Amino acid sequence: MTFLDKLKRKAEELDLHRKADQLADAAAKAAQQARDKAAELADQHRDKIGDVVDKAGAAIDERTQGKYAGRVAKAKVQVAKGVDKLAEQRPHRGAPLPPQDAAPRPPQDAPPRPPQGAPSSPTSGPPTPPSVPPVSPPPPPASPPLPPPSPYDTP
Repeated sequence: MTFLDKLKRKAEELDLHRKADQLADAAAKAAQQARDKAAELADQHRDKIGDVVDKAGAAIDERTQGKYAGRVAKAKVQVAKGVDKLAEQRPHRGAPLPPQDAAPRPPQDAPPRPPQGAPSSPTSGPPTPPSVPPVSPPPPPASPPLPPPSPYDTP
């Protein structure tokens, strides 16, 4: 009897295939529960998430003196889309949907979204990305400038 045969026989003896299936099912159930909870929290706290993203974007713009304002605006739009997508996946356990006025506000730079259920207008060609309005540089910071980067920092 070869080593592989002994290994197969021991796996059958310990019923490892069934146990592995049970573990996989439990892991899938736990992952689904985590997704449901994340979606529920994203739906409940859309406005708070938007406020934090706005504050973070303002802080980045301030520290970089608006150098990356376009990228920050695009990132804010993508975060808002991600939160919306996650929140839409929340389980509806017979609970009523939140009122429309509780919907998250889009970032200041985001294009207006059509009302839910409205037919989309036909377009020719690929969709165009939203344009980002020019941003005037913020006033100079009141605090002293940041120290120069360390030679050990990665670019």
